[in-house]
Amino acid sequence: MEKAKEEMKVESRTLEQLLKELREEKSWTYLHVVEELNKLGLIVEEKQVKKWEIGLEYPDINEIYKLSELYFVPSDNFVMAKSNSYQEGLNSIHATLIKWICYITGISLKIGYVAFYVIITMAVIGSLMFFVGKMNEVINLGKENL
Repeated sequence: MEKAKEEMKVESRTLEQLLKELREEKSWTYLHVVEELNKLGLIVEEKQVKKWEIGLEYPDINEIYKLSELYFVPSDNFVMAKSNSYQEGLNSIHATLIKWICYITGISLKIGYVAFYVIITMAVIGSLMFFVGKMNEVINLGKENL
């Protein structure tokens, strides 16, 4: 029963979620993950590991095998999670833009998503106000010409 729950949990997770959960379960920093991967013969940088967890880049198949060795998790779990990440990305293309902005500015993804929707809402309201103003001008010009 417990194994079935774990398998269902893996089936719905993205690669970003899986990597972050595995790292946090071991209470490792990004640097510690880099050091452990280097010991396994995979030379990566700290920013690369961060990009994997944010979803800006995805590990290739060789990197997935090393991650599998590192965390003692079957590699097919990583492949399935990577597929979930791609599917989620297709469903919400704006997420990639938000992730890049968050990575560059150093803000959290939650703040990035909130800021994105606040900015979009303000832009829509501003656009509506602009068009209403223009419509009023057109109406007033029409009245003056009568």
